[in-house]
Amino acid sequence: MIAALEQIKPETAELLAAEAKAHHLSVDEYLRSLLPHTNGTAEATEELTPEERVKQWRDFVKEYSVRGVVADDSRESIYTREDEAL
Repeated sequence: MIAALEQIKPETAELLAAEAKAHHLSVDEYLRSLLPHTNGTAEATEELTPEERVKQWRDFVKEYSVRGVVADDSRESIYTREDEAL
């Protein structure tokens, strides 16, 4: 296992740390999220507690939500000027 860590270049380690931080995860959690999910053939990943799931969901919403944009979901908004020309 240590031999595998020695193969990682410092630049790669810095990029991994930055990506993990951007996703609000530890480097280990981030690397585990990149691994394919298996059908019990490898060590099972830890199940998240409800509190951890809520935190991840709120972090996701905070990161990807669009503020200041009001959605116009009225019936009139689905028609375009091209429709009026018909």
